[in-house]
Amino acid sequence: MPEPHCRMAERKEMNMSKMIIKNGALVSSSKVCQKDIYIENGKIKAIGEPGDFLDEEKNAEEIYDAKGNYVLPGLIEPHMHIKAPLGGIVDILDFDSASVCAAYGGVTTFMDFSSTLPGDSLKAAVKTRREEMQISKLDYSLHCKVVNLADAQDIAGAMAAEAAFAKDKNERTMAAVKEANERVNSQVKARLEEIPDIVKNGKIPTFKLFMTYRKANVMIDDVSMLKVMAAVRDAGGRCGFHAESNAIAEYNEELFEKEGKLDWSYFAEYKGNLCEAEAVRRVLYYAQLLKAPVYFFHLSTREAIEAVKEARKKGVDVIAETCCHYLAFTKEKNEGKDGILYLMSPPLRTKDDQEALWQAVKNDDIKIVSSDNCTFPRAMKEAPLTDNKPDFRKPISGVSGLEERFGVLMRAVNEGKIGIQDLVRVACENPAIYFGCGNRKGFLKDGYDADIVIVDRMKRVTLNRESLHYPEQLEYALYEDFEVTGYPVTTIRRGEYLVKDGVYNENASLGLFIERELV
Repeated sequence: MPEPHCRMAERKEMNMSKMIIKNGALVSSSKVCQKDIYIENGKIKAIGEPGDFLDEEKNAEEIYDAKGNYVLPGLIEPHMHIKAPLGGIVDILDFDSASVCAAYGGVTTFMDFSSTLPGDSLKAAVKTRREEMQISKLDYSLHCKVVNLADAQDIAGAMAAEAAFAKDKNERTMAAVKEANERVNSQVKARLEEIPDIVKNGKIPTFKLFMTYRKANVMIDDVSMLKVMAAVRDAGGRCGFHAESNAIAEYNEELFEKEGKLDWSYFAEYKGNLCEAEAVRRVLYYAQLLKAPVYFFHLSTREAIEAVKEARKKGVDVIAETCCHYLAFTKEKNEGKDGILYLMSPPLRTKDDQEALWQAVKNDDIKIVSSDNCTFPRAMKEAPLTDNKPDFRKPISGVSGLEERFGVLMRAVNEGKIGIQDLVRVACENPAIYFGCGNRKGFLKDGYDADIVIVDRMKRVTLNRESLHYPEQLEYALYEDFEVTGYPVTTIRRGEYLVKDGVYNENASLGLFIERELV
């Protein structure tokens, strides 16, 4: 029976075959070794020396010879956005098409986010997103997104009532203040009371809070942030943050408009390094105050890394992530007509920041490399522009990466920036450990789910449109100049082929919801 902190939700499955993967070089964060794997009923039954399973071969329905190839745990993608309404725009992938891209990129498990607006029931938003993810071929989970805990109109009403009372103190205005605040406070209380149930019964222990995008109605205020951090801590979960200072961003937006600095090339300056660093340090101080565990999505600056390292020395429980685009590109990509394609938040940074990120990945100061996938065609990005005139305030931010993530990391292995064991650590093992499924996924071990990627060490791939599997309307490839040696040819999820020797299995069974618990 599965261990309690990572159970699989019940669903009728295809019968899994007995399979042997032999002659492969198994990779973990600690070593590379020649081993054979015996799989039964979707689980790794045993791992042995080459030739150990000669008797089992007689009854095996599938024998895969991985001679000369790496055998990795299936990658886990903990940070992506699929069918996510952002400013009224929805990206082009759904969870079926995302499964295709992910599987070709060696991913066997992915995690998305609920879509929540101020005052919405957190449980209802989680339920809706979980239902949307049921078409996935990959195993899946999600993080609960938390914005302001009360409806924006009710918050505005309470502020108006307080202003009226300050101007004219009487019984009528006092009663109006009391009524308005009770309405807001009841919503806040209801949302906070949902958190323990989401963690303990919903088996979703991770939450995401946005510190910016006030105008888009997704930013959480600091008082609510503290309340949520405390509630999540008490429930046994962890809050994650999109850490950018909204105050700095909005101030600069007004300033840059006055100065006529709205071209794509100014985007990184508009939300400069201190915009991220201020927000990161604020969260770390709050975490220290509350003794609450925290996670940072998509860190991009040297300053943020230093803040995280300092906080760890003070005993703060903090996990940091970066994304493949920050490791691959610098802010020069925002210059010229194609600069619009490289808009993401936080922005691309300098070569110095990029070098700091790579060093942090190598040193395990950054625990996870994700994709933050959010796939928009050029036409979608350009649609809000007036006369096609550059204005970084208008396009939707976001880039692809769900399929390319392995290639970006493997290219770094080719270049000697990291080793193949580091790739497994930041893309397989650590996502499993820190997101509560490390007893079932992320490792090649007896009893674990048979989530396996076969990597042809000699296969050369260029990450262009021809080699990737996004829908046709994505008319460009960000990493089109990236050549990689060593690439997934076969992806197995719970003992079933998602991709076999480069061919996607359209008939693969659906993925299962992962019930997670942090340990």
